[in-house]
Amino acid sequence: MVEKRNSWLSTPLFEPPTDFYALLERQAAKTLEGLEALKSWLDEDSDHSGQLVRDLEKEADELKLQLGRKLVESFVTPFDREDIYDLSALLDEVINAAKYVVREVEALEVSSHDSFLRPMAEVLVEGTRCLHLAFASLKEDLKEASDEAYLARKSETRFAKIYRQAIRQLFSADDIKHILKTREVYRYMLQIAEKIDVVAEKLLHIIVKIA
Repeated sequence: MVEKRNSWLSTPLFEPPTDFYALLERQAAKTLEGLEALKSWLDEDSDHSGQLVRDLEKEADELKLQLGRKLVESFVTPFDREDIYDLSALLDEVINAAKYVVREVEALEVSSHDSFLRPMAEVLVEGTRCLHLAFASLKEDLKEASDEAYLARKSETRFAKIYRQAIRQLFSADDIKHILKTREVYRYMLQIAEKIDVVAEKLLHIIVKIA
């Protein structure tokens, strides 16, 4: 008769360390996908509905949950676990805000082909791409990560210029309902820019701590 081996004997004493840099980079990449999908949806030649943005938001949310579980299970992290959690949570707010834009455009029946929404989305994609590059460089090249984070922060300033121009033109119209509905969508777009800036600022703060 063959004796059963104790299950604990076949279990490694130490699990391989979790690569939190890779998990954050994956979440940043998925966030970028979401913003690119939003831009595509706002383009006149879009071939998909806003549902793609919602689907990507769900995938990004699962990546955030996965990272959170790994934080609970891990004894050692490459830098402060609270900072890792904050970065993940703040990234999640970026793609959540993109989902809210889709929701508001559809609910308020604002044209997704508004002449200012596309340039706004282009700036948001550029800012999110800089965030992704910053996370991709965080493990091996802190200077590159810092440079990309600074560029991400500049995207809010660029967005603000477009936003002010859009608001000026919007309030030159006579249709009060159109003004109020479109302004609401512009504000949700502005929130994405602000959240990109918050992620970049947090990332720069962490880089200073771990450099």
